[in-house]
Amino acid sequence: MSDKLRQAQFVEAYLRHRFQDRLDHFERSRKRYSRARTWTVALAAALFIAAAAAAAIGMADGPRRAMWAFVATTFAALGTAMSLYEATFGFRRLARESATTSVALQRLAVDGPTPDDVDDERLVAFVTEVESVLRYGR
Repeated sequence: MSDKLRQAQFVEAYLRHRFQDRLDHFERSRKRYSRARTWTVALAAALFIAAAAAAAIGMADGPRRAMWAFVATTFAALGTAMSLYEATFGFRRLARESATTSVALQRLAVDGPTPDDVDDERLVAFVTEVESVLRYGR
């Protein structure tokens, strides 16, 4: 088996089984974290709106004002807990890091070797750059 053929097979296998697999992983992660952030922010906003509505009803309903104050406080506490959950897990940061890593991998793919056009120097440089991105990416 010639050296050129072995390099071409390695590039093909590396691109399919390592590179594309990791790229797909980072794309899925970006989407998952973005959706999680959207849902947590929307739920927190809905809970804060519900708290404001309960407080407004409490202002109009004098005899049951204490009950409405309790309901408003409960909704506000749940909204705060949801905001804290989102901030603690850092969905925005995780989505941004996954997107950054995905873009870096896509840029490397543009300049990377193909199975038909490969040499030792380009192959080593490409694998080194990809593994560096994967090591420090999320």
